[in-house]
Amino acid sequence: MSEQATNTDLTIVRKENVQMIAQTAPEVYKNNTISCQKCTDFGKRLLAQIKEHGMTDELDMQCATYINKARNTVKKMNTSRSAITKIFDQIRSEFTGMENAIDPTKTNSVPYQIQQARNAYAAQKRAEEERKRREEMLRQQREQALARYKADVEDDYKRSFNTHTSNAINSLTGLNAAITLDNYEAQCKAIKQFPVKLPDDWVAKTPSNVRIPAELADIQDKLREVRTSIALKLMEQFAKQYEFEVGDYRDNILDTLPSKKTELERMQKANEEEKARMAAELKAREEAEANRIEAERKRKEEEEAAKKKMQQEAAEVGNLFGQQAIVTPAGYQPKTSVKKRLVFHDAQGVLAALSLWWSKEGQYQSVEDLSKVFKKQITYCEKLANDKDHPEFISSTSVSYEDEVKAK
Repeated sequence: MSEQATNTDLTIVRKENVQMIAQTAPEVYKNNTISCQKCTDFGKRLLAQIKEHGMTDELDMQCATYINKARNTVKKMNTSRSAITKIFDQIRSEFTGMENAIDPTKTNSVPYQIQQARNAYAAQKRAEEERKRREEMLRQQREQALARYKADVEDDYKRSFNTHTSNAINSLTGLNAAITLDNYEAQCKAIKQFPVKLPDDWVAKTPSNVRIPAELADIQDKLREVRTSIALKLMEQFAKQYEFEVGDYRDNILDTLPSKKTELERMQKANEEEKARMAAELKAREEAEANRIEAERKRKEEEEAAKKKMQQEAAEVGNLFGQQAIVTPAGYQPKTSVKKRLVFHDAQGVLAALSLWWSKEGQYQSVEDLSKVFKKQITYCEKLANDKDHPEFISSTSVSYEDEVKAK
């Protein structure tokens, strides 16, 4: 035990203090009890007279004398017991001082200082976790944005290719539909010479219309490389698909040209009615074949689009689970309680907080409760009203002033 603690113990339980309390406390308590009882009894008699006869000048003077004697009696009682109660106050102060010295809620205690150090450490670790979480989230967002961008660029090239292929098929259909006996040889030559190979520079001449995501705005040079890579990968597929679809359609037309010429010759020899019927049938067959080829091409497009959608949905589900597992702190983690705390940057902030409190709670409280909450502010307004030189009053129908009269 330290010397300071020993001295404190001796001060509290000193023999003379114990003897003084034992010898004087009963007598002081007895005398104070008698004084209190006499003062109370005399006052009750005065109150009885006031209630029975009402206040008079003579009775008011007696009451003033009584109140003055009551004040003096209180002072006398306080003086007689102060030596005793002072010792008890010292004892209580010593006990509470020891408690406060190790109370984590008391500002100057060692446990409080340790708790502050723990709070700072927990805040530091939480800030680090938040930084890692933000960095990981940003990384995942960039990865997802890049994956979406690649998919969108590929889809954009495919849409352009499908449009280019559809236009080529429509051109062949137009050449075939325009054949007559007069231009047969020229049309046949045009169909035979129709290009069925996709130009090697087709992708280079086809610009990408995909918007660059905001997350990737800082790597536009890299995105150009991404588009070039996708274009080179698709070009081989497009070349084969274009030659197959357009070339196959052209060959089908070429195979039907001799029979079409024969039919045109029969139509030339037929009467007008028969000629119209044969022309309608020829047109219907050719349109049906063209529609069949177009429908087959669209079916393949839709199948590919459906497959693409399923892949995208699976990727989105994967991204969702990835985001849920963004931060999993490893190692020791102190238990923390995180609460929001108001920090006022200027007086308007206090007014905003008061406004929020008033809208949610204050306006529903009683005037009595509100008077307790704003006692300091009310006292200040009363001080302004009682200024003898420049009194200032609140101008409102919700407020009035009344005189508080005190006898001296």
